[in-house]
Amino acid sequence: MDEATHPPQANEMDDDTNGRDIVAIALALDDWYTLLGRQFGPLSRPQRRTLRLLDLERGVRVGDLGEELGLTTAGTTRMLDKLEALGYATRTRDQASDQRQVYVTLTSSGKEALDSAEAIFLARAESTLNTLDETERATLAHLLRSLNRRAPAQTREHTTDQA
Repeated sequence: MDEATHPPQANEMDDDTNGRDIVAIALALDDWYTLLGRQFGPLSRPQRRTLRLLDLERGVRVGDLGEELGLTTAGTTRMLDKLEALGYATRTRDQASDQRQVYVTLTSSGKEALDSAEAIFLARAESTLNTLDETERATLAHLLRSLNRRAPAQTREHTTDQA
């Protein structure tokens, strides 16, 4: 019996529908991500993400920062070289502890750049999200929070190495 005479089973249709839904969601998220832009005032998307992490905690170890960003050691170094050259971050060693450990902190200029980039990012997000009604925005927020909570750790580790 070939496909023409053998209709797909229910679980085959579910897999096909699920696959199409995932593709549609992934493409829509990618389109929205592109719509928001690659540059937010003084910061590129990866620079903004890096400074956001530095803003959460003072004195982040370089290795921990790279791991959180999903960057290689070389990618983390390139990113930090750029941010230091811009005056947005500084690397230091704690004289009282292991000299092999390098820590990164956000500078006041970095905080100003981050605040500016965040304002631009939020304005762009607002302009697109305001096309949804209140219920749609609440549903989307709920779904995205749920997705982020449930995402397996390995998904977070597969971010691109952008510097």
